[in-house]
Amino acid sequence: MMQNSNVHKWLTENEDRRKILISIDQPVTARQISKRVGIRLDSCSHILRKLKKKNLTLCLNPKSPNSRLYGLTQKGKVYRNQLSKKHGIPVKKYNLPHVNWQLYGWVCFDHRAATIKALNEPMRASEIKKILRLHKPNIKISANNIRDIIRLFEAKNIVEPVKVKKMAYPRYQLTDIGIQLKKLLTNARMRT
Repeated sequence: MMQNSNVHKWLTENEDRRKILISIDQPVTARQISKRVGIRLDSCSHILRKLKKKNLTLCLNPKSPNSRLYGLTQKGKVYRNQLSKKHGIPVKKYNLPHVNWQLYGWVCFDHRAATIKALNEPMRASEIKKILRLHKPNIKISANNIRDIIRLFEAKNIVEPVKVKKMAYPRYQLTDIGIQLKKLLTNARMRT
């Protein structure tokens, strides 16, 4: 019991720790948390590692050198719920779908994530580029980069080609796996 009160004290003595723990409602990367709660990336990475040492989070893809995904342990869920209630924040349900977390971490890189989020219907790489130019003007990605990403996605069963009559080039749409990954990416960016 004494150890639990130490964890509670450790969490409450720093607002960033509290904000980060409360904001985890699905597995997320440090970059996603940083954008979600408005805390510097290096601080988020440091705090996530500390939360892991306190057995409040766990890394779902520990072998990945980048885009490590952190989810909540049972203990982390309990503390998250307690802190949320204490601060009058509605408790969001923790979402841990059955997903290949190694694949999801791989998709979390900026260009891959932007490409998957732009796919709303069967599209060609040039159409994806137009959408990104409109909605994410700061991203530096070419149609050739998108074609390469689409080939990688196809190899990993994230997208599939759709043949359209009288069209020279196929369009691509998300598979069920791709739809699930897109939903996770979209939810990861939502502010709590």
